[in-house]
Amino acid sequence: MTALRIGLIGVNYAQVTHLPAYRALAAEGLVELVALATARPETARAAADRHGVPRAHVGYQALCADPDVDLVDIVTRPSLHLEMARAALDAGKRVLCEAPLAPTVAEGEELATAARDRGFVDMQSRFQPGLAELRRRVRDGYVGRVDNVAVTAFYPTFTTEAAVAGSGWCAEAVHGASSLRVHGLHTADLLRWTFGELTDVRGSAATREPAWLGRVAADSADSAAWTARTADGAVCSVHTSWVAPLGAGFRMVVHGSEGVLRAEADGHTGHFPVRLCGARSGDDGVRELVPASGGPASAFEALARALAGGDTAGVPTFDDGLAALRVAAAVECGPAA
Repeated sequence: MTALRIGLIGVNYAQVTHLPAYRALAAEGLVELVALATARPETARAAADRHGVPRAHVGYQALCADPDVDLVDIVTRPSLHLEMARAALDAGKRVLCEAPLAPTVAEGEELATAARDRGFVDMQSRFQPGLAELRRRVRDGYVGRVDNVAVTAFYPTFTTEAAVAGSGWCAEAVHGASSLRVHGLHTADLLRWTFGELTDVRGSAATREPAWLGRVAADSADSAAWTARTADGAVCSVHTSWVAPLGAGFRMVVHGSEGVLRAEADGHTGHFPVRLCGARSGDDGVRELVPASGGPASAFEALARALAGGDTAGVPTFDDGLAALRVAAAVECGPAA
């Protein structure tokens, strides 16, 4: 099998998951990171040297035009995704875009239309073994009729110096990120993937902490709560925050007519391993079904492995990214047109 040749736009966030995953897959001959791009010559060359990437491009346009790149991986703030993804698609590339796909539904629609079958979104939580097993058991009838799904995701992210230093731009709503649009949309994708399309979405989002660490002005929504109905009529609730200093992490509980499933992680499911427990009527109690295992890059590595192997059936597409944006729009200002 020929290795998938990848070009990376943006390096900062990619150092946590994308670059380690590509190194592991390159060692197996599955991918080759052939180029990267940043906005300035000095940062592009330094990053390429540091990570052993053959070519350093200045600006995304040069990378998108590189004939040796098969797939463009966009790891930048959402407000830049439209122009970057459009350039890559116009050049005939496949595209993997960081979530959220875009800052607005309108831009998401444009990208989904342009991509057809060439656009994928990095909503890698689907590739956590605990969450994949939850989906399988729900669909196999482990809990019977699904009646209620409750999700909480409380993280201390932007109460920490490291997060603010590395991704402080998330404080500004103009860049397209918020607790709802990042962690909340990963959860929305998991709900759609597991239970089908969501309807009757309604909720509220707010900025509760206007100054991160007392010095970084913030106007992006840091807290959100919303409800929805699944395709089969079950009631869902989701409550998220990324400024909860003592946040306990992620928890999804599925209550059905014949059982319960509980998925838990110490942090964002894109990076933290998920433990799955469950019980059926008549059992002595809840038992562990899938232990938490893996590291920060494991879920993304599994997603990238699927792309490299051509097994893309489970990889979130631009259409999935657009559907998640519509959930956010419904929470923020009513159903999207």
